[in-house]
Amino acid sequence: MRIPAILLFAVPFATTAAQSRSSADGYETCRSIWREYGRMMHGHADAVYCEVREIGVFTPKSPIQVDGGDRTGVSVQGAKRADARVRLVIQAQERTVADAKALAQRVTLDLTARTLHVSGVDEERRSDDHFVAAMILIDAPQRSDLSLRVNYAPLEVEGVEGTMDVRAAYGPLTLRDVAGDVRARVDHGPLTVEVSDQRWQGAGLDAEASYGPMTLRVPRDFNADLEIGAEHGPMDVDFPLTLTRIDGKRIQTRLGSGGPKVRAVADYGPFSLQMVR
Repeated sequence: MRIPAILLFAVPFATTAAQSRSSADGYETCRSIWREYGRMMHGHADAVYCEVREIGVFTPKSPIQVDGGDRTGVSVQGAKRADARVRLVIQAQERTVADAKALAQRVTLDLTARTLHVSGVDEERRSDDHFVAAMILIDAPQRSDLSLRVNYAPLEVEGVEGTMDVRAAYGPLTLRDVAGDVRARVDHGPLTVEVSDQRWQGAGLDAEASYGPMTLRVPRDFNADLEIGAEHGPMDVDFPLTLTRIDGKRIQTRLGSGGPKVRAVADYGPFSLQMVR
């Protein structure tokens, strides 16, 4: 799975690579995890501990429900399987590596719960010498219905078809090669949707960012009934469009032979429509 380079959590989570390399005890054990999943740290860490923990498998109920809360990201990858495999990426910081490991070990996830929610993260106070965050990694059946929520954490879905309701208070929220009846909302972006098929498979897409950026990437030969735009803010379109209707700063048009409706808008931009090359 490709995890976005901006998988750092929102600003309160961010730390610099120089800080992590130069002074954090435990850096070597975290380096490979940071490289693959991004850093989930707060301020200047004295000591860090990271692990990818195998949680188990479960038979999905419809929809798969996840509440990430403030400090738990969610990444769902479609796979050719009937059950769902769940792992946790946990990153903790404390005054010593031993204390950071103990903090990480208090993080749990109950697969029997109807809504998956990580315990031992949001309950902890936050400071440079006491912080823990997590990301739930789910390998789900390719045909899965999803209901996913996060606050200050990344949310990503790739290669899944179904009925989806995905929401983030603060992005990034990324949808890559998804299909079905998909609704995506983010209060503060970025919100990115990438499509590689020639047309949307399923009922359609309804993606909206209250505050962008909002980015839609489609192939050159994409066919859709398209609605795009930014109510307040700049809009950039990568290729010529024949307009069907303009309503304020919202554009409606038909690409190619048309198809399911694909709606991607930002109330306060920027908005970008890009061609996948």
